[in-house]
Amino acid sequence: MFRFDTRNLRYRSLRTCLLVLLASCCLSACGFRLAGTAELPPQLASIYLVTSDFSDPQRNQLRRSLRNAGASLVEQPGSKTVQLNVSLKASPDREMASSASTGAIVKRISRSLSFNVKAADGKVLLEARTLRQQKDVSLDDDNLLASDREKETVARNLEQALFDQLIRQLTLI
Repeated sequence: MFRFDTRNLRYRSLRTCLLVLLASCCLSACGFRLAGTAELPPQLASIYLVTSDFSDPQRNQLRRSLRNAGASLVEQPGSKTVQLNVSLKASPDREMASSASTGAIVKRISRSLSFNVKAADGKVLLEARTLRQQKDVSLDDDNLLASDREKETVARNLEQALFDQLIRQLTLI
């Protein structure tokens, strides 16, 4: 017969918890960070964000990305505030290929983001730069609703990738 030993089970659970705690302490001590997280330099702690060609959801997503990177967004420029000018452009979708037999169309969806950073005194901290992202997506010409949703999803993912690239560029200041 099998006898359940609770004392041995408690010992194993305690030992497992201690090993996990020890491993997490070691990882944090060596400077481990999750991929995709970036912290902005101290001079970018307070940002006055100026956007053009952004929808409200796009603006909110960029604000969220900047806050996650450690920035404090202000509504009015101040003496210790940098101004981040950002413009988002959607290029027209390009049809790359189509199939008459299956009704599939391959389209290239492109987005570009232009930005620059100025100090409160007007000094340019980061010259104007443009980031680009594109993706080829296969769409079903016979199912327009699903194709529209797929294009929207791809566009949101491209925009988020551009926002992540922007954060990485800002860490270089």
